[in-house]
Amino acid sequence: MVTLTAKLTVKAGKEEEFETTMKGVVPKVRAEAGNRAYTMCRSKSDPRVFMFYEEYVDQDAFNVHRKHLGELGVNLGALLDGAPVLEFYEKIAS
Repeated sequence: MVTLTAKLTVKAGKEEEFETTMKGVVPKVRAEAGNRAYTMCRSKSDPRVFMFYEEYVDQDAFNVHRKHLGELGVNLGALLDGAPVLEFYEKIAS
């Protein structure tokens, strides 16, 4: 299992565009064969910060997800203020 959070800071003025774009992407990611969770959250203290909670059955499924995002035509570089911050976890109970 691959479990991670991805913290993304969006460029000022791009918050709504990012949110709308990603709301369309979430169900497509959830439909990926190896995806177990893909939840989008927005910071209550900073509306430019979004966090995704993600789970994949294995590293191969995560790699497919990364490729799939590119195939969906999402240009994160145009929307983000810096690189996403990924933090990986070991799932020990659910």
